[in-house]
Amino acid sequence: MSARTLPGSVADAQSKGTSSPSGAPSEMTAYHGVGDGVELSDKARPVHETVEDIEITTSRRVWTATTWALTWWVPSPFLNWCGRMKRSDVRMAWREKLAIFIIIVLIWCVLLFIIIGLGLILCPKEHVWTMDDVASHDSPKDAYVTLRGRVYDITGFLNQKHGTSSYPAAKDLMVMFAGQEINASFPLAVRTACPALVSRKTDPSHSMYLSSANINDVTVFPFMHRVGDMASSKELSDQSFYAKYVVPTMNTFKLGDVVWNYDWVRSMHKDQGRYWRVINQEVFNLDDYFATVESPANSNSNDKWRFLNSHIENMFDDKGAASTDITDQWEKIPWSAQERKASYSCMKNLFYVGRVDDRSSVRCLFTNYMLLAFACLLMFVVLV
Repeated sequence: MSARTLPGSVADAQSKGTSSPSGAPSEMTAYHGVGDGVELSDKARPVHETVEDIEITTSRRVWTATTWALTWWVPSPFLNWCGRMKRSDVRMAWREKLAIFIIIVLIWCVLLFIIIGLGLILCPKEHVWTMDDVASHDSPKDAYVTLRGRVYDITGFLNQKHGTSSYPAAKDLMVMFAGQEINASFPLAVRTACPALVSRKTDPSHSMYLSSANINDVTVFPFMHRVGDMASSKELSDQSFYAKYVVPTMNTFKLGDVVWNYDWVRSMHKDQGRYWRVINQEVFNLDDYFATVESPANSNSNDKWRFLNSHIENMFDDKGAASTDITDQWEKIPWSAQERKASYSCMKNLFYVGRVDDRSSVRCLFTNYMLLAFACLLMFVVLV
């Protein structure tokens, strides 16, 4: 930084010895008496101006470019006319304030996106329920049930006419279904569920039903919607009863899917020896399949009950040695696309019980962790 004397200043005039043409002191050196003392007039007051040559740093250049990038849409003539900002440095100061305001607004928008938008992108809202959630809806005015991995609100259905004149479905009997899984009350014939795996020759009358691995199903659900069991019912006499009547009716009350904690599914596999497995985040339970295959009553059936691919049987019956998530093994099965589709459709119809609950995964809790990190950083800055 250096100081220099400006041309035309008092110091410059004195150095040159200038005076007025008449020889009298110039206006800049004229004295006027005031009271008992003397003082310089406004025109005669000496002025010493110092100009500092300050080097423009890189950070200043960056900030100036940023300011212009954020405020280019405000023309300088407008500031000159409307804001009465004649000087360029004043206009630049106003632009810098506006740039700071814009940056603050952008930061708030980013934070709102992280809090609200990013969470919905990483973990979209799902209409899912655990079995504990469903069990809490067990009253006549709030009745939920699950059927093959899906949740239904049958509260309004309880008061509707149902059944036949010979066997009416009373409301108090239907309430006993509330809060429970009702698969056992709507058994599905194997040929109906797996038409590509069970031929007409094997089951000409759609009478093959899997045995229930849960002995309590018979006592909990005294009435079974089994095709052919009630001759007086037109619906139950139809071989397509489930697809034609049950599915369309229940879909009007559908809420979403059942979800299971992966650790719980793994416990069923590893600790209890059950046939619960995960394929592509979908949970399947083959307990009824193996209970039927291993039943002494079916020992002489020429393996007609073994309608699933042997690779699938081996994956589920691993004696607890393999992983609960068998997605990789499923993808490596050497079969055609048609066989894969037929087997998956069969399993989805008969053995699907829901999906893995990922609401507590890192993906879904990422924004919570990020906000916690921001809060910790803010506390650190305040304390320091």
